Amino acid sequence: MFLLEKTYDIDEIVRNNMHTHSINSLCSKPEMIFEEMVKKAEERGLHTLAITDHSDPGSDIDVLSNTIDLKKRLEAMDTKVRVLVGAELSVYGNGLYADDLTLNRALDYRAYSQNHYHLSTWEQPEDKSVRGYAEHILNTLGTLFETDRADCIVHPFTPYKMKFFSEKEKYEFLDCFTDNELGDIMTKGEKVGCAWEIHLPTVNQFPEFSKRMFNIGKEAGVHFNFGTDAHTLSAISPEDAAEILKRAYR
Repeated sequence: MFLLEKTYDIDEIVRNNMHTHSINSLCSKPEMIFEEMVKKAEERGLHTLAITDHSDPGSDIDVLSNTIDLKKRLEAMDTKVRVLVGAELSVYGNGLYADDLTLNRALDYRAYSQNHYHLSTWEQPEDKSVRGYAEHILNTLGTLFETDRADCIVHPFTPYKMKFFSEKEKYEFLDCFTDNELGDIMTKGEKVGCAWEIHLPTVNQFPEFSKRMFNIGKEAGVHFNFGTDAHTLSAISPEDAAEILKRAYR
């Protein structure tokens, strides 16, 4: 389901941060208390803030209970920010999902990671070449889009956590996706109401690929959501976010 209107206006895109982590994600800083996150979003003039704590395969974190808790706390708050209690869910292989449908339907926003190959519970392709991993992602996303689970794909395609690749291999991995493959899979997502994330850390690390993906997505007419993958309060709405995107995409 598309939760934001389609736009390619960078200044408008960065007013909605659709990827942040509270202290319910073990990787976040202690300052990422829900109420403080909302307060920071309001101070920075955000229109929308999505909380997307991790739901990883094999994790013993009760994401559903945390979701219910955050929604109750949100009811007690007075804020101008549209707050979505979602999760960063995991499609960790072809047809493999870490969430069940009870959790999936309880969320305001269902963001799916498809590339956490650094986790021991993540399915690995038989072909361990850069092309083998690229095909694995494309196949995994194709199967996901046969369901109605996903609202957005977060940090799509990026190899920034694929630590088993050398720096050279990370760029080779991105280059092995053809324009047609990217256009086709992005169009498949669009047809089932799934947006694609403009992931600020990816823009910083792989600006050329991010620009390429943005231009292909614009041509295909897909929805983009913006996310900083915030684990600190300062990352809720970085002052230079719009300038970083404009510089990368010009």
